[in-house]
Amino acid sequence: MNHHLHAGRRRESGFTLIELIIVMILVGVLAVAAIPRFFDRTFDERGFHDAVKAAVQHARRVAVASRRFVCVTTTAGTGAFAVVSISMDTTLPEGAAGNVSCTTSVPLAAPGRGCAASNEVCAPAGVALGGDSVIFDPLGRSVTATRALAGVLAITVSNSPNITIQPETGWVQ
Repeated sequence: MNHHLHAGRRRESGFTLIELIIVMILVGVLAVAAIPRFFDRTFDERGFHDAVKAAVQHARRVAVASRRFVCVTTTAGTGAFAVVSISMDTTLPEGAAGNVSCTTSVPLAAPGRGCAASNEVCAPAGVALGGDSVIFDPLGRSVTATRALAGVLAITVSNSPNITIQPETGWVQ
């Protein structure tokens, strides 16, 4: 015989209808807020933007430290076709005349995932890249292939602010 009966009523375990309805409402609200995030490219775009900016800053530092011309080449496109690569001109000394021709790869500290080479940053699927290629001289300034000062240059990543390079200082922002 069960001695835990109170006034003839037996205690049932489980959820009430009110509790189940409240849980279903909470799950619905979370689903409406969270599911769009699974299909959003915002984090990929921001991560790629930051990786490209870091690569351009790295190229400028390498140009100053090695006293050589360093090129940042942008291949416009979307996804795997959008690549930023860094290379150096090892044949043209600092004071010599001639055009810049970057052919030697400059490895990145953290190369892009899924890239073919260690000097590349590759865009994730659905993220677009565009804009200018950049050449840094041994003083860290952005220049043209004929070594004249370049204008303000910009690299664009979809849905992100432009990465701009100032000509006289080479400042990347």
